[in-house]
Amino acid sequence: MNRSARTFTALILVALAGLVVGLSACQRYEPRPLDLSSHAATFILRTPDSALEGRAMSPSASGSAGVGDFDVSDGLVLAQAEAVAMVFNADLRIARLRAGVAAASAANAGLWADPSIGVDLTRIVQNVAEPWKLASTVGITLPISGRLEAEKALAEADRHTELARVAEREWAVRMDMRRAWCEWSALQEQREVTARFVQRMDDLMKVIDLMERAGEMPRTEARLFRIESTSARGDLASLEAQAKLVRGRILRLMGLSPMADATLIPSSFGGHASLASLSSAIPDGDGGSPVLHEELMRRSPRLRVAGAEYESAERSLAHEIRGQYPDLHVGPGYGREDGNDQVLLGVSMPLPLWNANRRGIAEASAKRELARANAESTLEALIAEIDAAITRWRAAQTQLEILVNEVAPMVEAQDADARRLAELGEVNTLVLLESLTRRRTVALRLIDARREEAVAAIDIEELVGPDWAESKEPAAVPAADAAEPGRESRP
Repeated sequence: MNRSARTFTALILVALAGLVVGLSACQRYEPRPLDLSSHAATFILRTPDSALEGRAMSPSASGSAGVGDFDVSDGLVLAQAEAVAMVFNADLRIARLRAGVAAASAANAGLWADPSIGVDLTRIVQNVAEPWKLASTVGITLPISGRLEAEKALAEADRHTELARVAEREWAVRMDMRRAWCEWSALQEQREVTARFVQRMDDLMKVIDLMERAGEMPRTEARLFRIESTSARGDLASLEAQAKLVRGRILRLMGLSPMADATLIPSSFGGHASLASLSSAIPDGDGGSPVLHEELMRRSPRLRVAGAEYESAERSLAHEIRGQYPDLHVGPGYGREDGNDQVLLGVSMPLPLWNANRRGIAEASAKRELARANAESTLEALIAEIDAAITRWRAAQTQLEILVNEVAPMVEAQDADARRLAELGEVNTLVLLESLTRRRTVALRLIDARREEAVAAIDIEELVGPDWAESKEPAAVPAADAAEPGRESRP
């Protein structure tokens, strides 16, 4: 074997060795079939106390007030339900897995391009002493444009954007839970009021029947009592059905199945208690509050997402601008021609004359302006929404004060007078019926007014957002979930 052949063989072996080394470093695909049957079984068996298995909840959940030692043996209170939702809520799991995708991208951004190996073999057709010409190069891209640093910054900005979306979704789930809990608690109270009314009507109907049979009451008046009693029974059935539906919504927010064994403890419409820290910022009269608007810009999860999206747009434009600058491609190598060994060095660099990444830069610039407009319009919408929420809150407070201080005392006095007259034997059946129905109506309106006040307060709290100085940033998706997307999220 002559020298050219030996050199060629050696170069081929080196290239093959480099290929084998490169392939051995590559990851292998492992299929993971979707098993919905197994997940359905796990979902149905999921219970509130199973949230303790990971107790590696997201920071916002583990810091929830009132959770204590998380003993749910005597039932779930609102704070514990929020903590369970932070672990099992389906929307949060998806949001955290999306954040995991962004985190994986950021962890692997800005890597150098893989080197390339090239072999060029030529044989001269004419009869010459050295018919073979051989050249082998190793191509390396030197990132002198700064594109890789811009790529890292963009990936990190995207990761922070997804984390901001996770925090926004966590806050929204907690507020949805509080609204649903207020609604369910109100329905429970209304059901109890209606059940007491039905029981009282049942007791009264025994007397009404006797009076009707004795001729002491016209059938038309007795029928009014029966109509009211039957209607109240229908209302009771409707309230029980509504409470069941809202309970199902609460279980869904917690990430539990409708068959889950969970005892819920009604709250006293406590969603507005956290407004104490904002009470001084809420203006007494009409018009906006500069202090409240400052709190809004500092704390609003929606604004934090809009700000993070704008930062991503900034980093994207910087990355596209870096893309117009060329990187240096270097190809050192070895060659042999006419029996002479050669050292090769190829250098190439694209010239940004015609393309210069103009399309990418133009699109990124337009997207940055879109992100700016989105952030500004989000702020405008939040200011309008919080003003409307404050108006609803005040209206509910006014209605509640009128019911408590004026209407309810009059109804109580009317009911007491009707009872006193009945005890003296002066029974006015129509007045008695009106007193009973009015008392029930006012009791139901009181519950509705308290619920409206609490829901409006929760809306204000949701718009303003948590005090980020006292809470932690949301956790990214766990490593187990990032590696195996089919697993349940245990943030």
